[in-house]
Amino acid sequence: MKIGCIPYRHALPFAGAWAGHETVWAHPTELAKKLFAGEVDLALVPVWDVLIRPGTRALDRVAIGSKGEVRSVGVFYDRPLAECRSIRFTPHSVTSVQLWKLVAERLRLNLPEETHGEAKLLIGDEALAEWNLREGAGVLDLGQAWTEWTEKPFVFAVWALGPGVHVPPGELKRFREACLLGIERRVELGKDEQEKEYLLRCIRYGLGPEEKEGLTEFARRSNLQKVEIEWV
Repeated sequence: MKIGCIPYRHALPFAGAWAGHETVWAHPTELAKKLFAGEVDLALVPVWDVLIRPGTRALDRVAIGSKGEVRSVGVFYDRPLAECRSIRFTPHSVTSVQLWKLVAERLRLNLPEETHGEAKLLIGDEALAEWNLREGAGVLDLGQAWTEWTEKPFVFAVWALGPGVHVPPGELKRFREACLLGIERRVELGKDEQEKEYLLRCIRYGLGPEEKEGLTEFARRSNLQKVEIEWV
């Protein structure tokens, strides 16, 4: 099985699952392209890429999400957002861009996208480093904004199977169990206390009924008809 992996610290708990498999490393949006082009079998991809492809199969019980402050998905600014004239989007996650559009509409913020925008939407390690540098100031945390708005968790990414890919159920079970084991031990993976707090408190790795409700709400507010993901 060829596994598509993201080079972000919050994916560390999954490392035991992809051990022994051929791995392909890329940012989330690039991984989604590779997955749906048949270049990898299973990949951690932005949930938006799955939502817009009805019938996509995705691994149940594990995901990357949040319920409240996430730190690693946010809009960073040096002047009040209402005074910013433009925003630079990350090219690495369509999910985060779509979430920003919903939050911006709710807050009545109209910031055109520009290459050198005054505000910047960042994700992953880049966002986390910026959050740490600013100590949480000058940022609109999109995980927190979503939960304050909807009172629901947000799912940013899921493990999805490529079209037509056949993976024996036993192999998928072993992969999931390895992910769950890594999640249980994630405090051991943090390089310092700040990162341990991030992995334990900010990232929500489960995918159950509550997370799926949040996913359905995201789809509804994005004017998608319904969630048509086949959970395996």
